[in-house]
Amino acid sequence: MRHRYYHKHLNSTLNFLVPPDKRVLFVGSFDNELPSPSSPYFTLGQKRNWQWHNIKKDLPVGHFDYIILEGALGKTSDISCFLNNLIRLCWSGTKILIYQHNYLWQGLLTFTESLNLKRKEGIYNWLSVGDIEMYLNVCGFETTRIFRKILCPVFLFGIGPIINWLSALIPLFDFLKLDQYIIARPKAELFPPSQLPQSLTVCLTVRDERDNIEPMVQTIPKLCEKQEILFIEGHSKDDTREEIERVIKAYPEKNIRVIGQPGNGQGDATRAGFLAAKGEIIIIYEGDRTCEPNDLQWFWKAMQTGRFEFIEGSRFVYPFDKKCMSLPKKCGNIFFATWFSFFLGQRVTDILSGIKAISKKDFQTLEKQWEAFGFTDPWGDFELLFGATRLGLKIGEIPIHYYPRLYGKSKMGILSHGFKVLKVAFSGYWIFRK
Repeated sequence: MRHRYYHKHLNSTLNFLVPPDKRVLFVGSFDNELPSPSSPYFTLGQKRNWQWHNIKKDLPVGHFDYIILEGALGKTSDISCFLNNLIRLCWSGTKILIYQHNYLWQGLLTFTESLNLKRKEGIYNWLSVGDIEMYLNVCGFETTRIFRKILCPVFLFGIGPIINWLSALIPLFDFLKLDQYIIARPKAELFPPSQLPQSLTVCLTVRDERDNIEPMVQTIPKLCEKQEILFIEGHSKDDTREEIERVIKAYPEKNIRVIGQPGNGQGDATRAGFLAAKGEIIIIYEGDRTCEPNDLQWFWKAMQTGRFEFIEGSRFVYPFDKKCMSLPKKCGNIFFATWFSFFLGQRVTDILSGIKAISKKDFQTLEKQWEAFGFTDPWGDFELLFGATRLGLKIGEIPIHYYPRLYGKSKMGILSHGFKVLKVAFSGYWIFRK
């Protein structure tokens, strides 16, 4: 295979982005060098003489979970027609994964093609990321993530990998990288309301929160007809489990369930609760009563309308009492949020928020790759955030009100947990930039 180093790098990126067991359409011309993600996929345009305007004629039957466009927008003579035809192959959860060469490489790539050092790709639309984002928006898609990869596409006696390692570590030359990736999804308004989720699980992880149980149940608002409150009880020593069972009997109209946490830690409780949830939308609401329950309505509305696919709350919008969070914790959260925002390419202002929302369907996909990032997440927050970014979900934030704890003690230590967050941050930086 020519340029084996480049294609190995490219395939690794695609395998990272496309989960297993998904229906994938690949539109591109790799000759015999097609990537091999773990999902089966249908191909268009693999032959050299394939006419790009034939996409309407050659469209397969059915909807796809992922549609990969390998330089396709650079080769078609009608971009608008091409993108509008793709809509027919999408359902509300489809992701469009576009990758093509950075237009700054146009001269060099054309020159290498003329010397027969590189396969002629037939690109005549050299598009910037801004161009692609605009055309997607006009044709009914919205961008969820943009990033670039690989500064040196050739092995070059071992020099290429060193250059790429340094460019992953240091972002100075990101704008020069060869492959630009754009992940998009069809806009929510393209699909009928009947396809929107109709049920909700409010998931509460609790340990030693006995006196918080009944006040939480009383104040959680009714947001839809098919709503449940699910407690995940984490080996409490203060009769929290007994209090939950009492409240279940006292408030039958609230549709409350409780399960015991199988392992230890917030992350384990979150995973267990999300797997047990019956609602199409899951909102996690931490059981320490430091967050405003009425804020849950905004998460439900944004998720139920399909405007977002993963939402985090932000405690740093409204002013809050100094008792809520010490200055070192506040500074640490702001520092890590800024760092995460950079390497994820997503705006993040609160990395350990007490309210988060995701669909059950997306969580089931994400959960299959839980702990695949190579680090242990004690809270589950980073598995959710990193997983949502990896899947190309539409991520948003909602401001939430934050109050001092009324009962019990915080389980978060400044030094012990601070070092764990630092380890996660280093791991995430390398995972998403290499």
